[in-house]
Amino acid sequence: MLPAQAADIAQEWPTVSQICRVTRSRQRRVKGVWQEQQEAAYLITSLTKDEASPEYLLNLNRKHWGIEIMHRNKDVMLGEDGYTNRLDNAPRNVFSLTSFALKVMRSVSPSPTRAIEHFQDNRSRATQMIAEV
Repeated sequence: MLPAQAADIAQEWPTVSQICRVTRSRQRRVKGVWQEQQEAAYLITSLTKDEASPEYLLNLNRKHWGIEIMHRNKDVMLGEDGYTNRLDNAPRNVFSLTSFALKVMRSVSPSPTRAIEHFQDNRSRATQMIAEV
């Protein structure tokens, strides 16, 4: 944790109060072998040290990644970021449809990939499931 004054950024970012570094690690399977990867991320906040302790900021950061995991499934599995519907109610409708699709997929398997494979074999299964609801 570092006070923003120590970084000499007040002129560029006058509202920043604290800067912190978070080291993230993850394991990935590459060609059948598990490998650990690490990266450093720097977080900035306008919250003062009295408003936000290091533990509090770490908790906020972890909650953010919970949301990112949900978004990852919607984007990677359903291609949501590629949609170009930006007018009127289209974004809200797309969000609702992709959320519903994920819910149907989760009812088949906790793994979105396995759920998609389940429906690829017989695409009418999804229609039958929706009709039963």
